[in-house]
Amino acid sequence: MPQPVRVVLVRPEEPENVGAAARVMRNFGFDDLVLVEPRLSRPERAYVVAHRAEDIVLSATYVSTLEDAVADCVRAFATSRRSGKRRGKSLVLRDAVTASTQAPGTVAWVFGPESNGLSAAEIEQCSDRVLIPTAPEHPSLNLAQAVAVVAYELFVGRMRLSEKRPAREAPLREREALYAHLEDALLAIGFLSHDTARARMSELRQLLERSRPSPEEVRFLRGIARRMARTAETSSKLRGGSSRGRSGGRGGGTAE
Repeated sequence: MPQPVRVVLVRPEEPENVGAAARVMRNFGFDDLVLVEPRLSRPERAYVVAHRAEDIVLSATYVSTLEDAVADCVRAFATSRRSGKRRGKSLVLRDAVTASTQAPGTVAWVFGPESNGLSAAEIEQCSDRVLIPTAPEHPSLNLAQAVAVVAYELFVGRMRLSEKRPAREAPLREREALYAHLEDALLAIGFLSHDTARARMSELRQLLERSRPSPEEVRFLRGIARRMARTAETSSKLRGGSSRGRSGGRGGGTAE
């Protein structure tokens, strides 16, 4: 279950930015939108820009204070490009994303209004301050752009976290049965000889153990072993039958 993420827009002024934020939330798999004291002159414009994320705008929670927006969150990340002693130390975005994806509950990502961003007091209400790196010549991001950058990084962070989760491994008894099955099959097709089987199987075992095969992979490899054994058996029978036929033919010719 992905860790819950809440997007909090504090005093948004442009409805198009709200709609665009909802759209990128849908793009990257988020749907919890909270608006703190929105100042939207034509809120219906948000639906025009949302494009298949109108439901996120429609179901957005409206609150009067930032405190209410983040009260049930374990961490709140305030996005701001401004610096100052009162604003505290900033986390670089990707470090903040790592912390966010590892949090044990709902986290909020907080964005300030278009005209002047979050106040120092609002940043103090959040557990962390985050800086989105940009070119110094033009550092300010549009509100919806900032939400898009953060949503993308959170999405990638989730993907990386899922890739790090250990894959399901087949139990040792299933792996041991696989190695025995493979040894029999490789002996049957002549790849192994009884003199070298132990050493060669040790090498094969080490190779397969490095991959930590899953139960599905073990079944797949045993299927290959079964097919090799059947092919070897069929080939042996054909050689045996052909040999008997040739012997009989030669014998008949001699009798004549």
